[in-house]
Amino acid sequence: MKIAVASTGDNLDSEVSMIFGRCPYFIIADSENGVITDDSTIENTAINDRGGAGIKAAQLIANHDVSILISGAVGPNAFEILKQVGIKVYKPEPGSVKENIKHFSEGKLNEITTSSSAGAGTRGRGGRGR
Repeated sequence: MKIAVASTGDNLDSEVSMIFGRCPYFIIADSENGVITDDSTIENTAINDRGGAGIKAAQLIANHDVSILISGAVGPNAFEILKQVGIKVYKPEPGSVKENIKHFSEGKLNEITTSSSAGAGTRGRGGRGR
């Protein structure tokens, strides 16, 4: 199973990102029964876009044939794209990418099932992204 994790860094030991569209990296891991068999890093090219970063990040993830995304703060438009292509979204726990993949395999992460819960807490002080 391919799992994408929003990450603050470029490896499995990096902290998971609590934001989606503007996280610096995505770690893509192949996991079999909780064991990571392969991983790769994708730089999030949408991070500096003025608008639509979440949508672009969702398209980037969709192009890598993943079935699970672990990320905080997925906005409603990005969530709908992920849902349309069959990618399930899970809320991370604070910690590393590797730890969150382990938590997922143990059934300890909560699935986000609606765009309203996916978008909860995504607005900054100004009411918009950055």
